[in-house]
Amino acid sequence: MEKTIARIISVVFHPLLVPTYALLLLINLKTNMAFVLPVEHNYITVLLVFLISFVMPSIIIFILYRFGYVKSLQMENRRERVLPLFTVSFFFYGTYYLLKQEPFYALFNIFMLGATLLAILSIFVNYFTKISIHMVAQGGLFGTLTGFAIAYNQDYMNLLYLLVFIAGLTGFARLKRNAHTPGQVYGGYVMGVVVMMGLFLLIALK
Repeated sequence: MEKTIARIISVVFHPLLVPTYALLLLINLKTNMAFVLPVEHNYITVLLVFLISFVMPSIIIFILYRFGYVKSLQMENRRERVLPLFTVSFFFYGTYYLLKQEPFYALFNIFMLGATLLAILSIFVNYFTKISIHMVAQGGLFGTLTGFAIAYNQDYMNLLYLLVFIAGLTGFARLKRNAHTPGQVYGGYVMGVVVMMGLFLLIALK
């Protein structure tokens, strides 16, 4: 039963879904997106981000799996993760590039730039240890909201508690599935928080 729950949590909080969650979160905070752009425009953008950052890389990774470049969709072997991570980096940057001319999505563009950087960093770290990409993504989301709260003097403590809880669930799931060691889980989360919060503060406070 616990392994089934862990599998569901791993799917619901899959790293490729985090950009979509991040955009939904920023839309519902007090940002230009919420006050200026029509609701229909925002949710069309959400759909576009979902297609580019989740559907398209998922298709490419599945093709890699079908042709034997990836032995398992869980990518248990560190070497198998390199091509998928390059694929994710490409589509994450593509999402950033597509929206970078839209000033109302500036906050989300910082997130996508950071997500691209984290994906590339994960490739290098992967040569030494199988860092948890799930936790890198969760840490990045927490770092984004923390950076936004500091930069714009907002109180998002309840949301931050929720994100920590979700990260805890995700970490539990990855450990329960024997996908990572505790060090790989904690290390991924810390890397996500530090890189994303640092980038966000650097750009937002510029």
